[in-house]
Amino acid sequence: MATLSSTGAATTKNVFVSLAYPPALTNGDGNFLIGRQPVFDGDLTLWGYELLFRGPAGSAVDGEKMTAEVLLRAGMDIGLHNLAGDSRVLVNATRPFVTGEIGIPLPPERTVVEVLEDVAHDAEVLDGIRKLQADGYMVALDDYVWAEGDEAILSTVDLVKLDVLALGERLGEHYDRVVRYCGRVLAEKVETVEELEMCKGMGFALFQGYLLSRPQVLRGRTLTPGRAASLRLIAQLCSDDADPRSVEDTIESCPGLSLRFLRAAGVGAAVGLRRPISSIREGVVLLGQRRMRAWASIMLLEDTGATAPSQLLTALTRARLCELVADVVEPARSASAFTLGMLSAMDMLMGVAKSEILQTVTVTDELAEALLDMAGPLGGILSDVLAWEQGKPLLMRSGVSLAKLNAACAQALAWASEMFAPLHNPGS
Repeated sequence: MATLSSTGAATTKNVFVSLAYPPALTNGDGNFLIGRQPVFDGDLTLWGYELLFRGPAGSAVDGEKMTAEVLLRAGMDIGLHNLAGDSRVLVNATRPFVTGEIGIPLPPERTVVEVLEDVAHDAEVLDGIRKLQADGYMVALDDYVWAEGDEAILSTVDLVKLDVLALGERLGEHYDRVVRYCGRVLAEKVETVEELEMCKGMGFALFQGYLLSRPQVLRGRTLTPGRAASLRLIAQLCSDDADPRSVEDTIESCPGLSLRFLRAAGVGAAVGLRRPISSIREGVVLLGQRRMRAWASIMLLEDTGATAPSQLLTALTRARLCELVADVVEPARSASAFTLGMLSAMDMLMGVAKSEILQTVTVTDELAEALLDMAGPLGGILSDVLAWEQGKPLLMRSGVSLAKLNAACAQALAWASEMFAPLHNPGS
């Protein structure tokens, strides 16, 4: 769950290489930072936000890790809607993300992939750019400096970014060369009114810099998925005959995975559309195997979080118990009941209010009302489960008998303990 304040698929080889990457760049309490800087058009109307890596002070990390951190924070922890509204986002990409070796799971129709300046402009990169564009992404060259032989890539990309500050007196020459091949050019690091007017006069289409808006740093809090669960998930998704039910089981076994996939599935295909999700099962279907594999491969760039083991066990037990009670009294709602139980534990796991959880996860009205107000059949199930968990008088709002509730409690605890073991001790 993220609370904000202003301050193509990976290959199996990449998945396991990524395990050597540094741990997730969060503070000990699970807080993280991400930056965003607006981009404006010629009328100084917001065109999009560039998303910027912001790690803890003194952190040293490579390019793949930076891109993975930004994608995770934007797509799964904060949520793209909360971070950028309906605007497009610009994301820096190292070579593996450009060539498709590691997938980019953000919605293509609102994502601009920025090819970093140190990525060689060879045939493989050109092919990767064309594939990204065929999938619906815009592609830009970041911090571009003119070089002979770049005509092909300049003719291919959708946008070129020129650094006003770095190019200085060479800016006009670079603009004239670039615009012959790519008609949309962005002036970055615009710091004075004079520079803005000069760039407008040259014909630049987009503008970014301290004069217009300094980067904002947004702070959030995440529950990092267990590495064991992520490993199981990526192994399943890399199989040609992946079983959707097994994928669902793996996601449900880890609270962090559950919340992140609900957030990702809630991002619709069209700009501004957020789909209401009634269960993790529905989210698995909506995301599709390819995009899920991209998310899972990126999540393997992170390490296991520091949530108390007892809290994780409680969350798993609660979710499973909600599902088992629903199996008895509301079988058609059993998947939604599990999801409700998991969401209801996020305030305990992450220290945020339930109302804040619903700001980043788009669920059905029935699920939201049950979570906030204990309303409806699902609310009755959650009410009974929480009463049992907290040792309070049982009102039996769900309609389940005491005998069946007791039996379900034993089953839920056994299941949660089994699921929890590899998460708590991944090496076992």
